[in-house]
Amino acid sequence: MTRTLMFRRVRRTLVVVSCTVLALAGGWPANAGASPPSSASGTPLASGHSGHFASFSGGDIAPLAESGDIVAGSCVYRQAIDNPHISSTAPDAASVHGWWLVTGGECPSTATVSVALQGYWCDFFGCRWITVATDAGSHAEGGGGGNRTTARRTCSDTSRPVGWRGLVDVDLDGVIDPPGLTPSTIVNLFCVP
Repeated sequence: MTRTLMFRRVRRTLVVVSCTVLALAGGWPANAGASPPSSASGTPLASGHSGHFASFSGGDIAPLAESGDIVAGSCVYRQAIDNPHISSTAPDAASVHGWWLVTGGECPSTATVSVALQGYWCDFFGCRWITVATDAGSHAEGGGGGNRTTARRTCSDTSRPVGWRGLVDVDLDGVIDPPGLTPSTIVNLFCVP
């Protein structure tokens, strides 16, 4: 191989690598009107690529909104989550609530209930779920107003539908329990994060 040909191949490889690094680092210019996803505090997420929140093309899909029985020590319990919805107490926000239910055995009086609210985001790399709000709290079992954790995100726009889902994880206080998230129903709401 001649020296000139080898130099051209090396230069071409460097250009490809440079473009890939720019793409992964968010170096591509953003499209007009596209807003990057933000964290619950409103700061931009790592992806600097242009994109948008989108409706979920499968429509409303209902996986179990309650897990099957989970055994941890002598406690048998379930994780539960409601559907993402427009909040009744904050009509310009999407919310989801998570809680836990005892189904048998001896269980602790409280558990840490962690909830994530996710929006459906599409960009150069495709579409995926991103977390836009989280919360966690210690609650007695049973659900209801005082025994559940709420994740909420204010809508920046209510003119078009966006896919939403929630995830819940319950960690029993003082008991080692298995990891695992329970998803909510996927719904399209007229609420852009």
